Amino acid sequence: MRLALVQAVLAMLLALPAWASEAAPEMVSRLAPPMLRGSSEVPELWLAQRTIDREWGPSEDSLYKTVDVPEWKLEGLALAMSATVPGTGQLYVGEKSGWLFLAVEALGWAGRAITRQKGDEFAAEASGMVGDPNVLSSPWTFERYSQATGRDAQELRVLWEQDKDAFYELLSRNEDYRFGFAGSDPYESYNSYRSVHESSQDRYQRSRYSEAVLWVNHVVAAFDALRAARNHNLPLRRDLQLRVGGRLRPHGSEVRAVLVRKF
Repeated sequence: MRLALVQAVLAMLLALPAWASEAAPEMVSRLAPPMLRGSSEVPELWLAQRTIDREWGPSEDSLYKTVDVPEWKLEGLALAMSATVPGTGQLYVGEKSGWLFLAVEALGWAGRAITRQKGDEFAAEASGMVGDPNVLSSPWTFERYSQATGRDAQELRVLWEQDKDAFYELLSRNEDYRFGFAGSDPYESYNSYRSVHESSQDRYQRSRYSEAVLWVNHVVAAFDALRAARNHNLPLRRDLQLRVGGRLRPHGSEVRAVLVRKF
């Protein structure tokens, strides 16, 4: 039984190539297009591969525009720069107001230098109008003051040794010290001295005002530079959005990228 089954399978395998060769034309004619049916020629199958190359980027007729996003600025650096040299932090961020702070800084230093120099000149002139009070030939002396008023000049001597600027200031505030001046009219000499001394103090006061303006300029410029840097960086953090989209069209696909800034 088993031998007969094996012989039948072998006979079928031997007959298969002959059957396939006879049936192939008939199967091809059935699968062939209507125009080729009945033809004695068997169509050949051709395989073709098509390669499509695309270049990305704006073309001549493209509607895309290039948008330059301002670069990030360091807020701490801007603050430190303007705290050191007012205006440099604003210029680092890109604000022209930095030139104003620089101008105020330059004028402040110039004003301080001029008023300080003038104050020193008046102070030197005033001290020359007094001289050394311990020397009898000086324009103002302790001995001459004591003889004219009958007062002890010891406190004035101590003040002269410890703080000459305080001594000159004390002389200008009390008219009784006019008797220490030499000459027939000590009152006139005293008024001349007091006028020159007050001029020197006035210049020193203006110099201190200039210093105060410089300090204020440094502080204001530093915080303004910090504000400018934050306002510069704010759109980069919150107001700018990149939107990407696309759609299919009959002639091809379309990709769009839009940079949106909110106000």
